[in-house]
Amino acid sequence: MTQPTPTSSLSQELAWIADELRALAQNNLQYTQDPYQIQRNRRVLQLAARLQSFIDTRSLGEIEKIFAQDLEYLTPLAVVDTAVLDPQGRVLLIRRADNGLWALPGGACDVGESPATAAAREVWEESGYEVEITRLLGVFDSRLQGSQSGRHLYVILFAGAPVGGEAKTSHETTDVQWFAWDEVPWDALSPGQFRRLQHVMQWWMNPNTRAYFDWEPWEPPT
Repeated sequence: MTQPTPTSSLSQELAWIADELRALAQNNLQYTQDPYQIQRNRRVLQLAARLQSFIDTRSLGEIEKIFAQDLEYLTPLAVVDTAVLDPQGRVLLIRRADNGLWALPGGACDVGESPATAAAREVWEESGYEVEITRLLGVFDSRLQGSQSGRHLYVILFAGAPVGGEAKTSHETTDVQWFAWDEVPWDALSPGQFRRLQHVMQWWMNPNTRAYFDWEPWEPPT
């Protein structure tokens, strides 16, 4: 089976740069009292909005307004994916309505719920199945996984077992199917899904596989 390597486009790289510049400027504005630093960081915020406008359908004015109003300390957005496996070892995938590609059911965590609760909710909303969340499989950095989101995401990957419900599409999905591993549509996966599904397959074949996490070397500033 063909297993493509995820790549990022220039527009995706620009979106990540704009997002990081925005976060740096907004987080600095939370702490500085220096009027010159305030002025400089507001300028960085304007430049981040301008950069975002090159790859966004919204106008520069609209983006600048959103950036100026959202001045809380920014961190990566927490989202969840769930690998639901049936007793035969088949994995549950949904076809996304927005891009027509296949993915594990998942989405953003809501304020007031745990990641595991969000994972179970997203499976039910997108596939119609009720699941028991059974294991944490890993935490994936969207920047390093071929994602095309304009925001920096931490994708928390869980394993789950079906306990009820039936296949049902939603406004977010156009199809719901179970796949044996030699039937997974590797060439038609939504961006960012490839390595997560690859890790799920590795864990399914070897339950002692460690939880996954991305690692970039860090050194104290000199």
